[in-house]
Amino acid sequence: MSELYLIDIPWETRNLGMPAYQLQGTIKNHKVVESILEKKHTQLVENFFVQLKVNAEKINEVIFAQHAGFRLIEMSISPHLDLNKVNSRIARNSFKTPYSQESSLSKNTENYCCGVEHLQDSIKKAIIDISKKTFNADRFHMDPNCMKSIADKRMGLWVELDLFKNNKNYCTYSIFNNSLVGYVIWNQTDIILNGLSENYKGKGFGKALHIQTILDAMDRGLKEIKTNISVNNLPALNLYSKLDFSFREPKYFLHYWSRI
Repeated sequence: MSELYLIDIPWETRNLGMPAYQLQGTIKNHKVVESILEKKHTQLVENFFVQLKVNAEKINEVIFAQHAGFRLIEMSISPHLDLNKVNSRIARNSFKTPYSQESSLSKNTENYCCGVEHLQDSIKKAIIDISKKTFNADRFHMDPNCMKSIADKRMGLWVELDLFKNNKNYCTYSIFNNSLVGYVIWNQTDIILNGLSENYKGKGFGKALHIQTILDAMDRGLKEIKTNISVNNLPALNLYSKLDFSFREPKYFLHYWSRI
């Protein structure tokens, strides 16, 4: 669709504390973008936010949007894994965890998977706590026009008020020495969000948790699973590469804040 228009983003409106929109359609020049933004300025007395996603090959649209006042924040990429090529027996033998069966880590780590509606309240609280602390380099933290206090609470709100409320979501999580190591929230198509406690980073738990998630997805009949990450997130890029994900659909993310 070539016509430009704004759609509401209710969850971001809640998270940011101001009306939030996404700009949709094809950008042919910066003047049409400016016209849409000016119209929204006349409709609202309060501040508002607009995000824009542009396929990487459409660099002219990025330039037009920047001329209209948008700021380029990051590029994202979508890792994909074809589960048809990975059966459970092969996966359990080729996706090696970082520790042997005899290690203390392996013996004391317990993995669980369930629908989000079946998570214990204590596990939900621990997941929210990790989410609030882990994502300090996401695109809203990287945006100098977003207040840090807003960026800090955004992920926790998304997990608590959106992801936990959707009964189509699953959660795979690991417990080590009676504490939550990390989690992966996923559904029938996507790894939506994952986080690891600061105490367990750099020790191989992240890879083991993703391997378990892949096996859980296969057990539930998924044929493919994908996710979305920032190209600046080198640990995630390395992890998904090691797990044989392919990389597709690079996109630019741009932000516009009316108060700037």
